[in-house]
Amino acid sequence: MTTTTLFLHSTGTGPFLWDGVGPDLLAGGTKLAPWNLGYGPAPIARGTTVTAEDDAKHAHAALLAHAPEGDVHLFAHSYGAFVALRLAPLLGARVKSLFLAEPVLFGALAAAKDADTDPEASAEARAFATQSWFLDDADRGGLDEWQALFIDYWNRPGSWQRMPEPMRAHALSVGWKMFQEVRACFYEATSFDAFPLPDAPTTIVRGVRSPKASRAMAAAVARRGPRARLVDLDGTGHMAPLTHPDILAAAMKDHVAWRAAV
Repeated sequence: MTTTTLFLHSTGTGPFLWDGVGPDLLAGGTKLAPWNLGYGPAPIARGTTVTAEDDAKHAHAALLAHAPEGDVHLFAHSYGAFVALRLAPLLGARVKSLFLAEPVLFGALAAAKDADTDPEASAEARAFATQSWFLDDADRGGLDEWQALFIDYWNRPGSWQRMPEPMRAHALSVGWKMFQEVRACFYEATSFDAFPLPDAPTTIVRGVRSPKASRAMAAAVARRGPRARLVDLDGTGHMAPLTHPDILAAAMKDHVAWRAAV
């Protein structure tokens, strides 16, 4: 029986997010880290609509081409983690574990009742909806002004302007798809209950320095997993795979050890 560890990347990044993954995380199997739709060798034109469901089907097709059967372990970050939640039902019993770093379901958080999550975090998510251009203006979506709001939110004010030019150029080159992904996190993520975790060992990690909304979304997803645990990563924010890869790698190794023991 084959074992595949499938890695899904986040908005504005790529499979390089997982370049440091070593064989100790692969459970004796193989690694598969496809590009999301619209990245790498297959850009999409402005005006093309792409959903998280489309990305899940794309990842599913890549997996079927690589390994049409056998066990699957999912590792994913941010938007990739949202795609993983859409992919898991397509895989069914093939999914043997999940490691999700801060899945982003902004629409679910914006609609959440205060009793379900932190009211300040819900208000943070709803604040994006008040800037309707950020979610709905196709003429500005993914371009410089949009990128500044997106990048600065996940990092700190001024991060977009401080970003090295090659990184800015990359983000702008995939900006339309980034815009589509953010829209999906709001408009496809209708509620947390719509994306239950499978009955498989699941680790949800979140940075202690991440935005309140991101931390709340991670906790809400973890609460809906029959075999899920929530782990805080000290000293990190949302972009831990890039800023603190050593801390994330340690958490991933701990997940592999934990899932083998439960």
